[in-house]
Amino acid sequence: MEFKFEPKLLDYMQKHNKRTIVVELVEINNSDFEITELHVRFVDARLREQFLTKKRYRLYTTPHGEVLLPRFPLELEETVSFGLKSFLGFKRLTYTGIKV
Repeated sequence: MEFKFEPKLLDYMQKHNKRTIVVELVEINNSDFEITELHVRFVDARLREQFLTKKRYRLYTTPHGEVLLPRFPLELEETVSFGLKSFLGFKRLTYTGIKV
């Protein structure tokens, strides 16, 4: 499996000293409907350790940073890409190659 980072994201990571990306599964189960989504975000060193020790996430090291993935099965393509989108000054991580 290969992880790719878009140049815009690499610049942001270097400028803001971000190194670790975590992919979390968010589930909302209401009596009427159920929603399952992936949430991709940066974490600091303290949260990184919690994801590794308590939640037992898998760590993948890349030349540009680290990616933490949950232990439950996700549909991963051979190449997973991360990017950065900006809307009205708010930054958001994007991804391709990962499905629930």
